[in-house]
Amino acid sequence: MSKNCDMIKDLLPLYADDVCSDESRKAVEEHIKECAECKGELEKLRRSVTVSPKNDGEVLKRIKRRLRIEKLVVGLISVLAICGALIIGLVYLINSDTSMDMEKYDILNNVSVTEHDNAVWLNIKGSAVGFFRVHPTISDTDGKHLLYDEDFDRNKKNGYGVTLMQRKIDSFAIARHGSPFGVEQKLFDLDEKDAMMKVFYYDDENNKEYVLWERDKND
Repeated sequence: MSKNCDMIKDLLPLYADDVCSDESRKAVEEHIKECAECKGELEKLRRSVTVSPKNDGEVLKRIKRRLRIEKLVVGLISVLAICGALIIGLVYLINSDTSMDMEKYDILNNVSVTEHDNAVWLNIKGSAVGFFRVHPTISDTDGKHLLYDEDFDRNKKNGYGVTLMQRKIDSFAIARHGSPFGVEQKLFDLDEKDAMMKVFYYDDENNKEYVLWERDKND
């Protein structure tokens, strides 16, 4: 039995007693042309005692109850769709990033570079420890930057740059602002990157370099 048959069978008592609307009458008549089962139910009703107003009321109550349930289901689906969209948006904000504000996180005082164990190391402290990831770049002798400038020349590379990235929502930072625990991250081995003559912090918002380390000319 189809869901459509259920609805028609609820209307059959009203149709048999000629008290249904024109729209319902048309729906019943169209349906029983194709459905022998519902047509048989209608014939049984016509042979039986006329439906009382009390039974008519029960049928109407069932129809109204079914309509209320359908509205509730539609409303619930709409709410779930909105919640799903909000969750997708939140996940995007949590997992995407942007460059950290230079002044807000006091970048120039909280980011430095040291040289030991024949390698160059990036040191991060204070509020800058809340970074999401380190975004690298390479500069050439003309001041162009890999991933930022289309005319960057790989044959002229001479500097290694870093930019600290934060999540788009500050409250999802890896560490609380002002964390006493510093972070040290290896950038490269001195022997492997002999073309790198300097390490700088790159302010991508203003296309500006802040040199943090320079190679000894005698190396």
